[in-house]
Amino acid sequence: MSHAIAPTTARERIDLLDILRGFALLGILIVNMGIFSFPFIAAFTGTPRGESTFDHAVEFLTYALATGKFYPLFSFLFGLGMWLQMERVQEAGGAPARFMVRRLLVLMGFGLAHALLIWNGDILFIYALVGLVALLFRKAQPRTLLIWASALIAIPIILSAGLIVLGILVAGLAPTDASGMDEVMTLVRDLERQAIETYARGSWGQIFAWRAIEWLIVLVFFFLSGNVLQILAIFLIGMYAGKRQVFQRLMQLPANERRLPAGRVCLVVGLVANFALTWLMWMVDMTSPLAGLPSVLLLIFGPVLSYGYMAAFVALTRREAWHRRLEPLAAAGRMALSNYIAQSIVCTLIFYSYGLGLFGQVGAFAGLLISLTIWLVQLVISVFWLKRFRFGPLEWVWRSLTYGAPQTMAKTRQLAA
Repeated sequence: MSHAIAPTTARERIDLLDILRGFALLGILIVNMGIFSFPFIAAFTGTPRGESTFDHAVEFLTYALATGKFYPLFSFLFGLGMWLQMERVQEAGGAPARFMVRRLLVLMGFGLAHALLIWNGDILFIYALVGLVALLFRKAQPRTLLIWASALIAIPIILSAGLIVLGILVAGLAPTDASGMDEVMTLVRDLERQAIETYARGSWGQIFAWRAIEWLIVLVFFFLSGNVLQILAIFLIGMYAGKRQVFQRLMQLPANERRLPAGRVCLVVGLVANFALTWLMWMVDMTSPLAGLPSVLLLIFGPVLSYGYMAAFVALTRREAWHRRLEPLAAAGRMALSNYIAQSIVCTLIFYSYGLGLFGQVGAFAGLLISLTIWLVQLVISVFWLKRFRFGPLEWVWRSLTYGAPQTMAKTRQLAA
């Protein structure tokens, strides 16, 4: 019966998945730091965050190792988590679809508040929206999920490649008007300066208005770039892994036999390919028809490296010593929502005018140091928090609203066992 449905207990969780979430929190923060501290439009114009060698090296390594690699990892874990939760609801005699719709609508509310009141780079709203679409596939067979996922991944790649080819043909037939491009770049630079002025020195009302406009632009970009289709595809792959009980079976194997198929190959191929496409991105002129090629390749090789990262953590956790070292990541992963929102609150207080007002003044290297510091502090806080409480603070709100009743927050000896 539905009254028997309850949040997942510590014993029922798969530590590896929480460790991966904790790791993904670091990667996402490192990537997001470029938008927390600098106009997001600079990501499309190539404006460097700082002039030192360290700044340039961090920007290169961030794109090669982090950009486009961690939201696929989080998307996979989200899709897998959706399926595991629906499976538990089904076993308890509840209505999985109704339960998940409530859960996703609450998440959508979190995302909307996050995007409009804290930071415009929110991903929660998109995850909730895409999750509602993924629910339509809940009864699909595993093979069907893979077919749909493959098609959804292929569509933006094919369309983007077609646009690049079209751009090359048009450029060959009609030379680019340099003066027109100069006007566009002048407008972009003006927008960058306006963003810095608004976030570093504007009033809360001015920041709210600018943030809302940028959030709408980010939403449009996600849809037009094919990222939303890719997220849906990876959600479906996560659901496939849940239906096939990939990680449950993995944990049942002897520790020395736990590995993901082709994990080492994907790690090596992913690293080589992403360093190559990052170099290509730095070499190609932003006005060239080939300027969009690295982004297309990222849709392919970003998830490949994500899978390689996942396989590496599976290999690491085979050893008990490494598993103990990675336990703080598992704690942070169990509080992923609270930590994700906390990152935005801390960073906006550092960079926006109602805090330290450092927007546009922090280089990429300093941004990396800030990211590492915030993440390490979150690991410590997460470990201490979960010694006393069952959930992170926002996880408690999320669960309470989803289940329609306040959940027990404090740990008891029985719950902690």
